Amino acid sequence: MKYLLLSVALCGISSFQVLADQAAALQNKLARLTSFQSSFNQTVVDANKKLIQQGEGMLSLKQPSLFRFETQTPEPNLFIGDGTTLWFYAEVLDQVSIFDAKEQVQKTPFVLLTSHDPKLWAQYQVTGQNEQFDIVPKDPNNAVKKLSLKFSGLALSQMTVLDSNGQQSDFEFTLVQYNTPLAQELFQFSIPKTAEVDDQRKK
Repeated sequence: MKYLLLSVALCGISSFQVLADQAAALQNKLARLTSFQSSFNQTVVDANKKLIQQGEGMLSLKQPSLFRFETQTPEPNLFIGDGTTLWFYAEVLDQVSIFDAKEQVQKTPFVLLTSHDPKLWAQYQVTGQNEQFDIVPKDPNNAVKKLSLKFSGLALSQMTVLDSNGQQSDFEFTLVQYNTPLAQELFQFSIPKTAEVDDQRKK
C-alpha cells in the first residue's frame, strides 16, 4: 500500500511540474512579445454552435498592461486599458463605462497577455506547448471558462474565448505586426463631451 501511495504522490508531483513547465513556456513566449498589433475577424457561436455574430476590428497590446480592443463591425466599440483604468466606449449609444483595472484584471485570463505578475498567473492553469496553449481559471465562478491561444512564431495567429454560458468567440488575426513601436496615445482615452458616463470606480 505504501508503495502505491508513493507512486500516486510522485505522479502528482510530476503532473504539477509538467503544468508549471507549460505555464513557464507560455510566459517566456509572451515576455518576448513586447508589442502586438493586428486586425481580426471575429466569429461568435452559442453552446449549440449556432452562429450569433461576425465582426471585424483591431487589437493592440503593449508591455506592460496596455491594450486597445476596437471593433468596427457589427458596431463600433472601444475597450482601452492603461494598467490603472479601463474604459469601454459604446459609440452608437455614446456611453462610456469606466472601471478600476486592478479590480477587473483578475476576472479575465486575457490580462496574462501583458502581465508577468506571478499572483495573477497563479490563478490560472496553463496547458500546451510550442504554438498552442489553453488557459483555464482555477476559480469555477470565472465568467471565462477557457482562453486558447495559437501562435505563429512569437505572434498570435488565433484566439478563442469560451464563456460560462458555452458561448465561443473565435478571433483570427491578420496583418500582424509585433515588437514594433506603438504610440502611447493608442492606450489613452478622452471622454467625448456628449457621452453618458458610468464610473464604476465610485461604486
